[in-house]
Amino acid sequence: MSELSALLLTVTTAEPRPGTAKVTVTGEIDMTTRPRLDEELDRVLEAAPRRVVVDLFGVGFCGVTGVAALGRLRARCADAGIELVLKPSHVVRRALDLAAVGPLFRLEGREAEERLVAR
Repeated sequence: MSELSALLLTVTTAEPRPGTAKVTVTGEIDMTTRPRLDEELDRVLEAAPRRVVVDLFGVGFCGVTGVAALGRLRARCADAGIELVLKPSHVVRRALDLAAVGPLFRLEGREAEERLVAR
C-alpha cells in the first residue's frame, strides 16, 4: 500500500455479530486508493461471512473506479451467496445513480444520511 493511499483512504473491518462483517470506509475512492479497498474487501470475503455491510458514510469522493470496485464486490458476493448491504454517503449514492447502477445494490441508511446533508 502506498503512503498516499493510506492518507486518502481508511478501511477498517469489524464483526458486530457472528457471520456479519462490517467494513467502514472513509476518505476517497479513486485509482490511487482502489487497491487498498480491494485488498481489504478480498480479506473480508475470504472469511466467507453470511453478510457484508459496507459503511461508506465517510466517503467524500467516489470516482468511476470506486463504482467499478463496488460493482465487482457485488458480483463476488452474489457468486458466493453473501448478502451485501451498502450504506452510501451522499457522494457515493450520487456516483451510483450517475452510473445507473444504484438499483442493483441493497442500500440502507439513506434517510439518516440525507438528514445530515440537509443541515
